[in-house]
Amino acid sequence: MNALLNFTRNNRLNSILLFAVYFIINLLFLTKYGIRQSFVPLNILIILFSGGNLLLFSLGKWSWLKKIWTEKSVYLLVTAIAVVYIAMCHVMKDPYKMNIDRWATLEFSLQHWIKGEYIYDTPNFMGNLSSYLPGQLLLSSVFYFLGNVGYLQVSAFLLFSYVIFLEFKGNFHRFLAILMLGISLAYIYEVVCKSDFISSFIAVAAFILFWSRKFKDDYFKKPFLLGIGIGILCLTRSAVIIPLIIFLLNPFIKTSWENKIKFGISFLLTAVILLASVLLPGKSVEHVLQYNPLNLQGQSNKFVMLFFIILSIILSFYVKKIETVFYYSAYILFFVMLSFVSEQYVTLGFSYQNNFFSTTYLAACLPFCIIGYCYTKQKAE
Repeated sequence: MNALLNFTRNNRLNSILLFAVYFIINLLFLTKYGIRQSFVPLNILIILFSGGNLLLFSLGKWSWLKKIWTEKSVYLLVTAIAVVYIAMCHVMKDPYKMNIDRWATLEFSLQHWIKGEYIYDTPNFMGNLSSYLPGQLLLSSVFYFLGNVGYLQVSAFLLFSYVIFLEFKGNFHRFLAILMLGISLAYIYEVVCKSDFISSFIAVAAFILFWSRKFKDDYFKKPFLLGIGIGILCLTRSAVIIPLIIFLLNPFIKTSWENKIKFGISFLLTAVILLASVLLPGKSVEHVLQYNPLNLQGQSNKFVMLFFIILSIILSFYVKKIETVFYYSAYILFFVMLSFVSEQYVTLGFSYQNNFFSTTYLAACLPFCIIGYCYTKQKAE
């Protein structure tokens, strides 16, 4: 354990590894989808991509560049990326021909959920079943009513930009974090496909940054509100419990019993209400046991997941600063998803063409990786 702690305290090594994770995730997306086009040879794409990332990694070394980044330039960057993202939400003119069902699964899941119908036993146009947890449906419902679920990714990007402005005072670090997410191939894929996977983890990362800044001295100053927030976030994606454990477990143990009870009641009420909204419409208990999000949502091996949860619990007691939460979360989420992807490749084969979905899971750690990397750049100054 001491070796692991010393490893994360090495700022230089941390910086290199966090950027390496960012690079690997996006490189996998490039190779996975670049191989399906014939306009530019894949090796040329990889060379250009590697050169661009090397330039991105080197930005902090050029001190004269840091003076160029002003608050105005950061706002312009956010605006430009948001506008491009909005345009990308309308790229798929006929999504049924794209052999991508993420947008459809989210839309019909929301339709069934809003009508009070069971969502986990109805296949979409590709024959796949929905695995959405109610917290994600709740967060996505606003954009369904706006007429385009793809706007969820635009809003997630704006939320990410907002908390970056709150947390980092240097315009260079703000610019760097926003740029890294904005040009990430993994996130661009999410925007074009109107997916929602990374947005769940952006919401958690944003919540952690906001809550730690708002209630720096006592995370449980508003236990009822905290319980509601955690109840919703825990029911977006199962893996989000890892950063939330690292962030809140130790403060939860240290807080008063009154706060524990208030938090527990609000958390359980929120979770029960949300779960009831998706499970009660089921035909029978047997039907729910057969068709439910825990069975349908992509999961790592139970023993592997248990190992990482235990590791998260242990590491939570070693968190002294907020940046440590992001370091630990980035690495653990990456290895959790890597174990799942590896398991899928062993099962389905190592061909990218035959395994459309798994690579996306690695992007779960992306917001934590980017924020953690920017912390290392800030500490290096």
